[in-house]
Amino acid sequence: MGLSFLLTIGVSTKASAAVPDISEWQGQLTSTQVSSLKSQTSFVINRVQYGSGYEDIYHKSNENLYVKYGVPFGSYDYSTFTSTSSAVTDAKNFYARSNKNTKFYVLDFETTSMNSSTANAAVKAWYNEMRKLTSKKLIFYSYQSFATTYANSARQSFDAQWIANYSYRPTVSFSLWQYSSNYYLSALNQYVDNNLFDSASVSNYHPLSWWLNTSTAKPKTYAYSSYKTGQYAYVYSKASMYYDRSKVPSSAKQKMYKITAVKSVTKSNSKQLVYLSGLNQWVLSQDVGGYWGQGQKGTFTLNYNANIYSNAALSTKSGRTLAKGAKVTGTVVKYGKLYRVKLDGGGYITAAVQETNFTPAPKVYAYSSYKAGQYAYVYSKASMYYDRSKVPSSAKQKMYKITAVKSVTKSNSKQLLYLAGLNQWVLSQDVGGYWGLGQSGTFTLKYNANIYSNAALSKKSGRTLAKGAKVSGTVVKYGKLYRIRLTTGGYITAAVQETNH
Repeated sequence: MGLSFLLTIGVSTKASAAVPDISEWQGQLTSTQVSSLKSQTSFVINRVQYGSGYEDIYHKSNENLYVKYGVPFGSYDYSTFTSTSSAVTDAKNFYARSNKNTKFYVLDFETTSMNSSTANAAVKAWYNEMRKLTSKKLIFYSYQSFATTYANSARQSFDAQWIANYSYRPTVSFSLWQYSSNYYLSALNQYVDNNLFDSASVSNYHPLSWWLNTSTAKPKTYAYSSYKTGQYAYVYSKASMYYDRSKVPSSAKQKMYKITAVKSVTKSNSKQLVYLSGLNQWVLSQDVGGYWGQGQKGTFTLNYNANIYSNAALSTKSGRTLAKGAKVTGTVVKYGKLYRVKLDGGGYITAAVQETNFTPAPKVYAYSSYKAGQYAYVYSKASMYYDRSKVPSSAKQKMYKITAVKSVTKSNSKQLLYLAGLNQWVLSQDVGGYWGLGQSGTFTLKYNANIYSNAALSKKSGRTLAKGAKVSGTVVKYGKLYRIRLTTGGYITAAVQETNH
């Protein structure tokens, strides 16, 4: 193929039987070489032409030997077409030149002067012409970034996708992976491109019998079927029926739903049913993609090598990578209809549950050690009292005396405060606590602190207080909040979280 300029790094894998791709660059093969290929390869993929105007000089000779010695092979067309019309001509010449014992046909599309729209139309024209000429499988080949840029829609029509990526496992759907350009094939005594199609290496597995069009029964393969309640499921556009056989309406597709129950089942290509809140339907696992929930924070452990992307679209690589087993921290965020993990260290990866394992961050609670007699400032973000009634705007950003407290574990709080004047119980997460206006005496610092020269606490005086330091002062009002005016001059906050009194 035309990817020899890429470095073969990062992938450590070994094929039990090779799947090399061969062109005139490997020369005219001998009977001895081809007879040896039979025991060393699952099949080979042979180049027929380099564009419509050039036919490989050795392909007929090599293919005749493949047939003679029983070496299965596919045929590929290194395309150079520049329009839909030239793509049609390219396909016709390719089919006419190909040995009819070939098991499948490949479009090798990895270079173009066309824009994305024109390129997609040309690739689809090639496919349509070949489909008129043959019922054999049609395979699309390219490297990942080129495929997604210039043939992202057209490549979906092909029976399988063959993706080149010498550094990492591709992240698009693929059934054949060109992972190396430096595989030593002893039958040829040469280094060649090699490819993998086994179920452990590819995302969309086809057995050898599929590639060779043999009558061997196809081993059953199943969609990811290890979803858990609490995860989220994106319903694919291809989903047609719920488990009860009723139709999935278009309005339900390409949306995210919470999984509220799962159960085992063996049906079609699934081994699991997921119950989706909102749809209130059981759906086969083959019809959804699973994601961690929006807003979840914690540690994500990579199931595969992955790129870190600089944008949430996952279209621009940052240059940084993560190895299988790496642990990263981040938060699940929404991008369009899908979810991503926004990494604390910068960048994005997919939030698909197949790609990572997730450990939630430990629960963090608001300060919850208030006492009766202290004062509480109700935050502007407070939305509901504990009785679920709404906190009116007129009640927010004001100070109230705490007349009672009690323990509770709810949301991000471990305490309820009863506020005089409001006569309501409020969660500790919705307030900031202060010592009372006019209180004076000794205040002991819980943390290191700056002394400010103004009550706005915007100008540092240059003096500091160490944790455990004791200072005397009086609580005074500044705007809607309280400060401690120190006897020795200057101000610190009167927040009860910061000092003991």
